[in-house]
Amino acid sequence: MKRERMIGSLLLASLALMPGMASAQDDVRQPDNEVTRFLARLSVHAPQHFRGLTIFALELNRAEDEADYTTLDEAFRGGIIRVSDSGVVRQVVMENVSHREWVFAMAGEVISGGKQNRMVREDVLLPPNSGPVTVPTYCVEQGRWVGDDRAKFEAGKTLSNYALRQKAMAGAPQAEVWRQVDAEQKRFRVDSSTQDYEAVASSPAVVRELREYRSAFDRIWVPRIVGFVVAQGDRIVAADAFCNARLFSRLRDKLIDSYAFDCVGRFERIRPGLRQEDARNFMARVYDARFQRQQSPGAGQSLAFTGNGLEGASLINRGAVLHLHATPGYRILPPPVPEPPIPIPRPEPR
Repeated sequence: MKRERMIGSLLLASLALMPGMASAQDDVRQPDNEVTRFLARLSVHAPQHFRGLTIFALELNRAEDEADYTTLDEAFRGGIIRVSDSGVVRQVVMENVSHREWVFAMAGEVISGGKQNRMVREDVLLPPNSGPVTVPTYCVEQGRWVGDDRAKFEAGKTLSNYALRQKAMAGAPQAEVWRQVDAEQKRFRVDSSTQDYEAVASSPAVVRELREYRSAFDRIWVPRIVGFVVAQGDRIVAADAFCNARLFSRLRDKLIDSYAFDCVGRFERIRPGLRQEDARNFMARVYDARFQRQQSPGAGQSLAFTGNGLEGASLINRGAVLHLHATPGYRILPPPVPEPPIPIPRPEPR
C-alpha cells in the first residue's frame, strides 16, 4: 500500500520528463522561492473517486512549519478574535486579541452577523495582539443591511463552494457573487428572504449530501497528508496544500464540502479517467508560472503566480508556505442532470 501511494516520487523529480520543463542539463533554472521549494517536497497519492469528485491526497515529507495555527472557527470559539463591520460591504475589521495565538482565516470562509454575512476574500494571518486589520470581503447575503458598524460577527458554518470562491479570488464584481448565490438557491430549491448563501449550504438536503462525500474519503487521510488536488467530473479544478498536517486536518472537511457542493447532481454519470500522473503534472505546471510578491492584509505576504494555464497564490509566513491554492481558472459548471421521474404505482384492477 505504501508503495502504491508513493508511485512517481516527488514532483521535482518528474519535471525533467515533462515537455517544456527544464532538465538537470538545461542552463535555464527554475524559479527558486518558497513555493517551488515546497512543491519539491510534496508527493501525490493515487486518485480516489466518489460521485463525480476525485481527490489526490498530497503528502509532505516533513512539515513546512510546525506552528500550531488557530483557525478562524477556533478563534471565534475561544473568544480571541473580534470582527466588526467597517461600514462598507467590501471589507470588515478583524483583531486578534490573543497574546500568543496566530489566527489563520482562509479565503472563502463565511462569517455571520454584522450588517450582512460576508465571505473572506483572501487568506489572512493575524499575529498575536494584531490590532485592527482591514480584511477584504464579499457579501453573501444580499437582502439584509441592518445594525451599525459595531455589530459583531461570529463563525459561519461553511466555506463557500468552489464556484463562489473562484469568483471572489478572481476579483469579480459584487453583483457576480450575488448572482452565484442566487443560482445556488435555485439549484437546491432553497428559499431565503435575505438571499443568504448559508441558508443553502446548511439546508438538510445539502448537509446530508456533503456528509456522504466526507465519509467516502475518510480512509485516505493517513499521516503527513497536508492537502489534495481535486477534480470535478473529468477536470482538475484546484489544489490546496498547507504547511502541516494539523492545520489541514482542521480545515479538511470545509474544503471537501466546498468542492463537493458543486458536484451534487452534476457528474455522477461521468466515469472518471484521471490518473495520478495528471495530478502530478498539474502541480508541476506551477514551476513555469510567473511569480509576484504582494501585500497581505495581515502578517506575512502573498506570493501570487500565473501562467502555463494556472493561477493561484500562497500565503508566506516566516519564509514558509502556510497555504497554497492553485487553479486553472473559473468555469461555468453545467446544470445538474435531472433525476428520472419515479412512476406512481397504479392500483391493480379488481
